[in-house]
Amino acid sequence: MNGRDNRMELFARTSYLSSDPIGKKLPLRYWIAGFFFIELVWTFVGGAVTYLSMEGTRDFPWSSASWTMYLNQHVNFLVLFAAVAFFTHAVVRIPLRRYVTDAPQFRWKLFWFAALVWLVGIGIATVVTIVIEPQAVMVNTTNRLWDRLLLMTLALVFTPLQCIAEELLFRTTLWRMLEPRLRRTWIVGTISGIVFTVAHLSNVEVQSTSFSLPILLYYFLSGVLFMEMTRSHRGTEAAFGAHIANNLFLVLVVNYSGSSLPSDPWLIQQAPVIWLDLMVLVVCSHIIIRYGSNARFQ
Repeated sequence: MNGRDNRMELFARTSYLSSDPIGKKLPLRYWIAGFFFIELVWTFVGGAVTYLSMEGTRDFPWSSASWTMYLNQHVNFLVLFAAVAFFTHAVVRIPLRRYVTDAPQFRWKLFWFAALVWLVGIGIATVVTIVIEPQAVMVNTTNRLWDRLLLMTLALVFTPLQCIAEELLFRTTLWRMLEPRLRRTWIVGTISGIVFTVAHLSNVEVQSTSFSLPILLYYFLSGVLFMEMTRSHRGTEAAFGAHIANNLFLVLVVNYSGSSLPSDPWLIQQAPVIWLDLMVLVVCSHIIIRYGSNARFQ
């Protein structure tokens, strides 16, 4: 295949980049109303579902098991996902797949590329932590192996659901709403960062006086960089992959004491190493943004 054929193939794969923006299908006020509608449904209906889940498991012997706490915290993301899907189909009037990406089909190669980059990055960071401060990471022994295995099974379902639902709201919806209307694309990322940070203000890590500012910076940069992934690749596949890989690693492999994410991993870290987490966030995001546009991932 010669150079001209390569260029034609790349054009065929990326011709969707010039398609009409979905954000123009609705007036801005409809997008804003839709965003707050989704938030309200998630808050009140999701809160009711969480309450029913907690009440339904309260009197059972396993009410204090790690998998029960995990389920109670994550069941509300079913509501968030359903609310975004309803808004997409009933108001925007396009299929959810079309809402997620401008590409003709969901780009699984881009998804897996982002997930792999993130897993490698966070894995290296864990090894560095163990080498620098061996006593900071300990094996998390348990006498309730079945509880741990059940939690891990639930995590394989609910963690991707949680990450996808959050990305659909905080990245895809804001991207569709704002990018066609703002010439300065950095404003879109800034808004995403602010909204994502505000949504996590109630997390335990933020409430901690010793970690609040670095954690807030981490959430803000996550919003900015994940939006840049979405904007630069014209779809949320990369953000899905990175977010899911990050959270699954925390639930299944290593988490830290006092985390807002209920888990029962094989390793426990005494406290988050914020500077290392920020480095992983920035470096991995840069790799995904820079190299995810390669034709083989499109």
